[in-house]
Amino acid sequence: MENNKEINTLRNSAYLYDYDNRDILLADIPFYLSYGDYAKDGVLELGCGTGRVSLVLAENGFSVTGLDLSENMLAAFYDKLREKPDIVSERINIIQGDMTDFSLEKKFGLIISPFRAFQALTDDKDIEKSLACIKNHLVENGIFIINTFRPYDNIGEDWVYPERVQWERTDEKTGMHIVKKHWGDKIHIKNQIIYPHFTFEVTYPDGRVERVTDDFKLKYYRYEQLKSLLEFNGFDIIEEYGWYDKSSIVGGRKLIFICKKAE
Repeated sequence: MENNKEINTLRNSAYLYDYDNRDILLADIPFYLSYGDYAKDGVLELGCGTGRVSLVLAENGFSVTGLDLSENMLAAFYDKLREKPDIVSERINIIQGDMTDFSLEKKFGLIISPFRAFQALTDDKDIEKSLACIKNHLVENGIFIINTFRPYDNIGEDWVYPERVQWERTDEKTGMHIVKKHWGDKIHIKNQIIYPHFTFEVTYPDGRVERVTDDFKLKYYRYEQLKSLLEFNGFDIIEEYGWYDKSSIVGGRKLIFICKKAE
């Protein structure tokens, strides 16, 4: 039986992840940098992947620990780190680990789980274990930033959709043309889990075509559910936003909560 935690690790397509240059993967970085006052006690990024966020934080002078389950994603992170100046590399500590069960030697002023990393946890016990680990690794006045996508109001079986193009681009360095496609073939409404699939169609300069696919399970939350989950697990929500420009959570595309340990 397949380990559910490893379904979301991009085992096949990790080396193609960073070709995605959509705005959504750029908008959150200034947002996290705006909380730099908390980062003086160090940053822990859960689900750090290929280092998309961690590297920028380190380049801006912050000490960062990145934790991820995916060996292949972290291999891409190490490849990028080797190209960075020593002063940046020295600020980063990479750990292959499980965000539901980690025990590190220090606490952090800022803990983040960017993009959809937290939604990769679909088991209720795993979710609560992760939140307990996060709380145990925060300094007294530290903050935890969680973000999830906001599902449309009446999400149901109509979420299932056929294969469609998400983005495409040509890499000037290698000459590869990459088309990313996605589709969803199942939704579990009671447990609020969707089952999207991503595939990359890569055309090489010699005309050879390769198709690389990964499967996912993601839990979705509504506003009150995520808020209650955090409060039940010992967090106070001090700010909430609907997008990375800090616009209102009302009607926003995202559910973004800035949390502290409850007093």
